[in-house]
Amino acid sequence: MGNSEFFQRLSAVIWAGLPFFLSLLCVMLYVAPLRVGNFTIPMPLFPFMAIYFWSMTRPAFMPYIAIFLIGLFQDVLTGGPVGLWALSYLLTVVMISTQSDVIAGRGRPALWAGFMLAAVLATALVWIIARIALGPDPAGGRLGAEMLLSVLVYPLVGRFFALVQRATNQARRLTVTSTMVDI
Repeated sequence: MGNSEFFQRLSAVIWAGLPFFLSLLCVMLYVAPLRVGNFTIPMPLFPFMAIYFWSMTRPAFMPYIAIFLIGLFQDVLTGGPVGLWALSYLLTVVMISTQSDVIAGRGRPALWAGFMLAAVLATALVWIIARIALGPDPAGGRLGAEMLLSVLVYPLVGRFFALVQRATNQARRLTVTSTMVDI
């Protein structure tokens, strides 16, 4: 294996792993406290936005194990029951993935509408699982606010991920082209 082949494979691994690492950054953004005085402002579900976008547009870049690990990372950082977000994200993506061809193939409005449904489903699952695990009223109001903010912010965040997707496509094409020139 020559240097150019090695760098081509390394480049492919880096670009394929980018959605996963962006999702981990989204978890860190989600858990960063945003406060006004003594009031903590609920954050949109940035990790789920990343998971949903990549699951609908490039499912090979967001395998189920990655979704589960992102959810576990969020569970650990938020201090909630381990597996809560992981299970919710995974179940939601499994249910929504049956419609990925319809959603992803119809443009941004369909992607956003699909996200609304997925966000409601994911937060409902978290609320149900938390209610079973923790008892009555597991911060349902906060979950509702996070879901609503997520739906409102998703078009902007989705546009950012679409730009990243285009950049990765271009970079991969350039890597393949430059490797072919080296041969």
